[in-house]
Amino acid sequence: MSHTPVLLVVYDTGSLAPTRLAEAALRNDCALVFVTAKTEHAQEMIPTLEMVGSVVNTAGRTEEETLRRLRELRPAGILTFSEFQIATTVRLADALGLPYHRSADLAAITHKDRQRERFAETGVDSIRMRTITRPDQAADAMAHVGLPAIIKPVVGASSRNTVAVTTAEECEAALAAMFGPSATESAGPAETTVMMEELLIGRAAPSPWGDYIAVDCVANGDDVRPVFVTSKFALAEPFRERGGYGGHSVVPEDEVRQVRDLACRAVRALNIHGIADVEIKLTASGPRVIEVNGRLGAWVDDLAVRSGTSDPADVAVRAALGRPYETPDVKKDGPLAFHYLIVPPKGARRVRAIRTVGALRRLPHVDRVSVLTEPGAGVDWRIGARANVAAVTGSTATHQELAETVAAIESADWIDYEY
Repeated sequence: MSHTPVLLVVYDTGSLAPTRLAEAALRNDCALVFVTAKTEHAQEMIPTLEMVGSVVNTAGRTEEETLRRLRELRPAGILTFSEFQIATTVRLADALGLPYHRSADLAAITHKDRQRERFAETGVDSIRMRTITRPDQAADAMAHVGLPAIIKPVVGASSRNTVAVTTAEECEAALAAMFGPSATESAGPAETTVMMEELLIGRAAPSPWGDYIAVDCVANGDDVRPVFVTSKFALAEPFRERGGYGGHSVVPEDEVRQVRDLACRAVRALNIHGIADVEIKLTASGPRVIEVNGRLGAWVDDLAVRSGTSDPADVAVRAALGRPYETPDVKKDGPLAFHYLIVPPKGARRVRAIRTVGALRRLPHVDRVSVLTEPGAGVDWRIGARANVAAVTGSTATHQELAETVAAIESADWIDYEY
């Protein structure tokens, strides 16, 4: 009697909707088992997850008890789409004998300073950096890294507490704020470990295009291939993402190929297994690695499918199950799917009022507007993407139409802030 392969998905807040994962699992004739984290989000999602698969809840279980239950299922593969569950997935995969990132590579995959060290060791990229655990280490860090520099958490996501500094005074003030208490309204989230690295200067790009690009790759040993290229919009100050688009880029094709190659080399250096998301800075001297995330990037699956480029959810499932998969070449034409984030001004502290979202929904080429905030909500830039006020998705036929759409989104009069 045939055995339907079981795919374990360690579930928490992440980059792929359970419904999309269920579609991929159905196409690949495998059974989904969600291993739910103990977080509030994961626990609240259990009824939804049970509609598309079965659940092994880690709440109320030790990890050994969870492993005993998972061994009974004889799983064929494991993966996660949550940045916060990569370490747990590595431990489970190791104990169950399933292919995934190796324990020996976990620190380099999840810690930005160790990642920089790995890139330097393997010749992928080299950049001056220092790990900082106390504000009084500012002078030593500046002496080694130089200015201008960027300071960001060693472990983190969504541009939390990420800031550029150009003077010693700015550096000292930034570190004092990051290591300070987070109990007051005037302070941002506190950090325990940050890193300072030399600031990669992106080349000039006309609005609304960004000076960086992302490549999601799939890896099986030394076989690393691009799955989707996300071209980016210009950052909001100081380093807050405004989203991206695909499939073909405003960046020239030959440069996109260089970026794809560099992304694959970075993933290979980290010994990643499965899907990874790589951010690359476009500088005057060529592409440079910003960072690698050991999971699928945000919005990537949606953009790839809507632009007719690839199917990242299907590739992720096939890779986890050890099955062959197809990956695309550089796309040169076709629709441009976009996911644009509306970011509050840096000086804003609170949403005063939301007047009419119709001003956004009526724009040409806009298919959906998701409001992510409400009147009275805080919008501190230091919490990164959690302060975004809306996400706008749609598609255009040309880059010119996309640029005009972004300009219209930014000029729409629909929300007020307190400063």
